[in-house]
Amino acid sequence: MNGQLRKNLIFNTAGSLLFYICQASMNLLVTALSGAAANGLLATAMTIANVGLSFASYGMRTFQVSDLRGKYADRTYLASRFVTVAIAWLACMAFAFFNAYSAQQRWVIFFYTGYRLVESISDVWHGFLQKAERMDIVGISFGIRGLVTALSVSGGLWLTHDLVFTLGLLFLLNLGYVLAVDLPLALRRADLGRRGGAGLFSLLWECLPLAVYASLNTSISSVPRYFCERILGEVQLNYFANVFLPIMLLQVAAVYLFVPFITLFARLWDDRDKKGYFRGLRALALCLLALWAAGAAGVALLGRWGLGLLYPTTPEILEWTGLLQPLVVCTVLTVLVTVLCNLLTIAREMKGLILGNLAGLAAALVLSSPFIRAFGLWGTAFATLAGLAVQALALLVFLLARARGQFAMADI
Repeated sequence: MNGQLRKNLIFNTAGSLLFYICQASMNLLVTALSGAAANGLLATAMTIANVGLSFASYGMRTFQVSDLRGKYADRTYLASRFVTVAIAWLACMAFAFFNAYSAQQRWVIFFYTGYRLVESISDVWHGFLQKAERMDIVGISFGIRGLVTALSVSGGLWLTHDLVFTLGLLFLLNLGYVLAVDLPLALRRADLGRRGGAGLFSLLWECLPLAVYASLNTSISSVPRYFCERILGEVQLNYFANVFLPIMLLQVAAVYLFVPFITLFARLWDDRDKKGYFRGLRALALCLLALWAAGAAGVALLGRWGLGLLYPTTPEILEWTGLLQPLVVCTVLTVLVTVLCNLLTIAREMKGLILGNLAGLAAALVLSSPFIRAFGLWGTAFATLAGLAVQALALLVFLLARARGQFAMADI
């Protein structure tokens, strides 16, 4: 492993994890400093903004990074992001007005959606940095913005107790950092002066399956939770979500560890380096096995203690400590699915990407209700696991079929 790749792994993983932890702490900070009612306003905004972010990012990052032959100019990727962000923000606000929310709730939605869409704006700039193999800069950016998020929310609420003002401050500080720091650093690696290549609408049309896949992929894990709430009630769903929360850190860390390798896999694919490509796949498989072993051992030794530390006021959650083991498997499968989706995007195998995600969604829809009725809260974990397993298997089949054609000349 060369020095730059090592730096990319360390800084990107550490910075992204810090950003995730700081962002996840917002609900706790708002509840502690402004009360449950304010957190309810924030939770509504989060639900709406997450949908907007999914569309605005358009699943385009891996496509952008793996466009090694420059089919689309850097300025085209940038222009496409302005379009998707504008549409997403307008759609979120239209939804807010259509549902006749209060003026305060609308401002909360406006500023929080703006804050999340800053991620989508920075994502295209980070794509230029990733293509230049400078993910260390991206990780530092995420880490600093994570600290800015935690400090602005805690400081704003402590000084003013005004959620709207605090979210406005949060939005402006994050946007200011991206414009003042991320943009100049990315401009050194981007070629915005280059014209030509395919146009904006061609890019949006070609990447439309990626936007669809992003929505499908999110739905596979959401379906079992929906049926859990419908069949077992909100309290049981809350137990499931709370048990899953510490496992999510393992998942986030593993996904961000893979991100710096996207450029490497894109080059191996473009160069038709069969030996290097499959060596990389074998290394990823071994890493996933190690991830499962570490996670399983960790929750076996520390799971009950960790849940007790996180949720001291709800000791009844300790009854569900056993759920940690199947949820570790779900986490490993989620990482595997993320990797396979990125590899299929590099291969431009859009049909396989969509069909693989549809297979996983179908499995989750068919199995969730019977599993939950038969096994209770455990059934939610089993249905999630089954949907992810079917999705991973289907994606792997499509990837291997596409790779056979791509590397056919290497066998001659």
